[in-house]
Amino acid sequence: MIGYLSGEVFEIFENYILLLVNGVGYKIYPTKNCLEGSQKGKKASYYITSIIKEDLFDLYGFESMEDKNLFDLMINISGIGPRTAIAILSKFKVKDIVTAVTSGNAEFFSGIPRLGKKNAQKLIIELKTKLGDLTPMSLVESQEKMEIIDALKSLGYQEHEIMPRLGEISSMGDTLELKIKYALKNLGKK
Repeated sequence: MIGYLSGEVFEIFENYILLLVNGVGYKIYPTKNCLEGSQKGKKASYYITSIIKEDLFDLYGFESMEDKNLFDLMINISGIGPRTAIAILSKFKVKDIVTAVTSGNAEFFSGIPRLGKKNAQKLIIELKTKLGDLTPMSLVESQEKMEIIDALKSLGYQEHEIMPRLGEISSMGDTLELKIKYALKNLGKK
């Protein structure tokens, strides 16, 4: 899979760009801000999420890993497709989305095409468990927290046992393995 592309903006279209990388043109769907900031003939670099299905191969481009990580979390929620996720990231900044999710503000997402109130509520519920219940946060950190939660669930722990102690667990040790070892030793003691 393609994870990062850097090249020259060859053409700019309404909702995608053609990025020329070593003689190959890649059709990339960026956020609105990336699209508007692109200039034909100028160098551009994008973190890429590849969506591959039976009848398509789409590339979505992001200026930051934080945007890409949030996009990846959103498209894994049932009912939220890549076009909807890119529309959300085009309209709002990551920190504002995280704030809306942690505060449970479904109205924040009104006006996003194809989202609707029910899917906005579902988005908040699903993202809240994946991001944790933190206000200032790094999505790279939340990716690690997601891995901790998944690992502990696979070992038989329930989410209600993990979530209250997640902050404590994620601050112990430098590596994911050490954090999980700490959790195994200390979950259930309090």
